[in-house]
Amino acid sequence: MAIFSILKNSATLPKKAAMFRLNRVSMRDTLVYLFLLFFISFLPNVIMNVVQFNLSQSDIAYSQYLLQIIVFYPFFMMFLVVTSISLLATGPWLLTWILQRKLAYQQLWKMTSYGIFWPIIIYHLLFFINIPISVSFSVSLALLYFILYKMIIIYPKRKGRIRDE
Repeated sequence: MAIFSILKNSATLPKKAAMFRLNRVSMRDTLVYLFLLFFISFLPNVIMNVVQFNLSQSDIAYSQYLLQIIVFYPFFMMFLVVTSISLLATGPWLLTWILQRKLAYQQLWKMTSYGIFWPIIIYHLLFFINIPISVSFSVSLALLYFILYKMIIIYPKRKGRIRDE
């Protein structure tokens, strides 16, 4: 599935049709989408750090600093994507247990991956209008879990066990 199609469907979540279309996307495409989303969303921060680099306060040369950013930033983003989505997916995992829904952690991981589109955009908008980071993070996290809740309740409940007495 093309990245733009994934992006369009992620933007329309928690609609049922978009959710089931995204459920068919391969994990490779999901990871590519996530890496691009995180890379582009955090790129302004990296550019600001490069522009505001102060040679008098640093022990390394500017060229070495740029080289480190070019080499390590993509690897850091890959680590950040996998770790953050994995941690964020534990909340919906607990929610499925409470709501007694039929969902595996792998499905919740993908749902979290696609549900994070609007919370990241809201976070960056709030960050750049100088709202405290704790507030922007809390608002984004609440929005993410609201979207995931709406997605989880679409799935059917688990059937109860029949006991022979």
